[in-house]
Amino acid sequence: MIASLILFAACNRDGDVIQFPDPNDAPSTAPLVTVFYDPNALGDCGYNDLIYKGVEEAAQQYGLRTMQLSPSSREEGLIYLQTMFQHSDALNDTVHRLFIVAAASYDDYLRQNNSRFEANPYIDLLYLETDTPLEGKGSTLYLPYYGAMYEAGAIAPVVTPEVLLVGANPKVKSVVDAMQGFSEGFDNSPVPEDKYRPKKLVTVWLSYDVGGGFSVPDTTAMRLMLHQEWEGFEQAIMPICGGAGNTFRRSCESTGGYYYVGIDTTVISTQCHFSVVKHIDRAVARCIGQWLSADGMPKHQRLGQADGYTEVILHPYDDYSRMCFAETLTAEMLRNIHEEAIRKESEYEN
Repeated sequence: MIASLILFAACNRDGDVIQFPDPNDAPSTAPLVTVFYDPNALGDCGYNDLIYKGVEEAAQQYGLRTMQLSPSSREEGLIYLQTMFQHSDALNDTVHRLFIVAAASYDDYLRQNNSRFEANPYIDLLYLETDTPLEGKGSTLYLPYYGAMYEAGAIAPVVTPEVLLVGANPKVKSVVDAMQGFSEGFDNSPVPEDKYRPKKLVTVWLSYDVGGGFSVPDTTAMRLMLHQEWEGFEQAIMPICGGAGNTFRRSCESTGGYYYVGIDTTVISTQCHFSVVKHIDRAVARCIGQWLSADGMPKHQRLGQADGYTEVILHPYDDYSRMCFAETLTAEMLRNIHEEAIRKESEYEN
């Protein structure tokens, strides 16, 4: 019964269509990678979908089986995790299994139970994203966002001097680091300031609960955007809130008064002229390759801007925005901003 629950909960995504695989399609002895996400995480067109992509690409490269679980609630996700541990306690085969937990919502439960894998040499665990290594069995991965966000903050005044910075919640370190990086980059930006329209950064948290703020109704996003006091007619929004960012993007495109900074992946839109990208897909694929190697995964890895796993990509949408970027951001200024962002990230992380 426990094994059946895990098998039938597995899913592959093809666009917005959920397809359930036949577990008999692959040899039962092939290594198995199982991924656990936060509630309703898949389909965010960003961070979680990139993890999914990285896992599936690694599976194709190495001939692995995969199961990717995206629960509809925290309670359902906890049942998945409990089932995983119960099922693993009873295993007596030699199939190599990697469990990837990409869900901060279950941090306490995971840290209290990961030692249960100690007795089985064929099971390993990867926890994303945390900067606090697991005690006992399991590896951790963290992609600091401070540097790339610092660079984004420094570039933002090219688009507009007024920015609404939205964070999911202050309980998730990667979100807090990103918010801090953008704020400091914005404050220290070398972009000349308009004396008639000074810079203004407004910071808003969507939730104060762990796991909260990663999804919001359209009405909430619209209210936050319209109920701010601005000097000019156009502002930018920097949403560091997972899938909720798509809600703000829709609001930006429908109102036309806000520009949007892309998050996690390159966003092509009339309202978006640059994006902050996190290559979590590459990082996860790298970890899976390490897991399959003789040396295995390192206990903890931190892969940031200096390593090429986060970056800012400029993609001005129209001729006017291209002209603004070209006239304001010289190659030397961009290089200086980038180098300063890397230095600041190293300083911040240490």
